[in-house]
Amino acid sequence: MKIETFVNERFKWKSFGHYDGFRYSLLNVNLEKRVIDLLFQFDAGERCFYHRHYHPTSSLVLYGEHHIFEPKADGSETHKVRQEGEFAISVRAETHIEGGGEKGCTIYQNVRAESNLVYSILNDDLTTKIDVSIKDFYDDFLR
Repeated sequence: MKIETFVNERFKWKSFGHYDGFRYSLLNVNLEKRVIDLLFQFDAGERCFYHRHYHPTSSLVLYGEHHIFEPKADGSETHKVRQEGEFAISVRAETHIEGGGEKGCTIYQNVRAESNLVYSILNDDLTTKIDVSIKDFYDDFLR
């Protein structure tokens, strides 16, 4: 069975509010240890929104290409592409938009939060729109 068929059939996917083109599946949320395991899936050519990760996060591209767009001080963006099978670890705060390549992508992420604030959804000017806590993830996991 192809990995994209497996993840589409095996996991419960949730929409992210009113945003189209991507979804997520929470695999585990350990509130006490502040560990989150989840899958993200992006449709072909689709992106999410600017957000800021604050903690060590591991990512593995299970299918397709994972595109990362990081804003630069001059208003332009740095564009990185992670290929299927590529593993990466971020160890510092990162601000970016993520998305899928021409086939879309599915990625696994593991977040090891060092505080209750996991990430922030940002406005286009990179100011904070919404802070998301470990408790928010846990409550969503229980639903």
